[in-house]
Amino acid sequence: MARNRPERTREDKSGEIVAIAQRLFLEQGYDATTIAAIAREAGIATNVVHWYFATKDDLFVAALDALQSEDLEEAHERLARSTPGEEQQALGALLTEFVWRRLDRYGLIASLHERSHCSPVVAEFHERAHRRYAAYLGRAVDRCKVPTADRKLVVEALINAVEGLVMHHASKQQAKKMMNFLAERLITAR
Repeated sequence: MARNRPERTREDKSGEIVAIAQRLFLEQGYDATTIAAIAREAGIATNVVHWYFATKDDLFVAALDALQSEDLEEAHERLARSTPGEEQQALGALLTEFVWRRLDRYGLIASLHERSHCSPVVAEFHERAHRRYAAYLGRAVDRCKVPTADRKLVVEALINAVEGLVMHHASKQQAKKMMNFLAERLITAR
């Protein structure tokens, strides 16, 4: 019997499901996005989605994890291209972009925080996401020559500022002003 579709690997199919879920979660939010809608868009049965992702929260985490990985990869490349001596300005611009992206994803961030109180898989991802951001920002502030003794506090301050700006719906202008201020004060004041 001839095949109508080329064979795809498990990773390819999983990636396709995650990409569709990302788009729907971004467009419709967590609550309005159903596994059935994701399956319909992927052209598969609902139980096939569950074969790859046991629960909606597992799929939500996979979608968020992929977004974070893309963000961190892009941020790493952007910071690596910064000119020596301009690390502080590059970090300010990068932090501003982090806030802007999260403002555009406010619904997902709010759902992440809400779901982390009732879903162990989402709570674990939330903690892991913070560790990944902290590790990335730690490397970024190291490039800016922040003293080792201050590194952890500077990273925590930056992460909390990003989350605060996002959760309080700061304007992009407010975000830019705050991130540049913090990058300047926390990094060049040393």
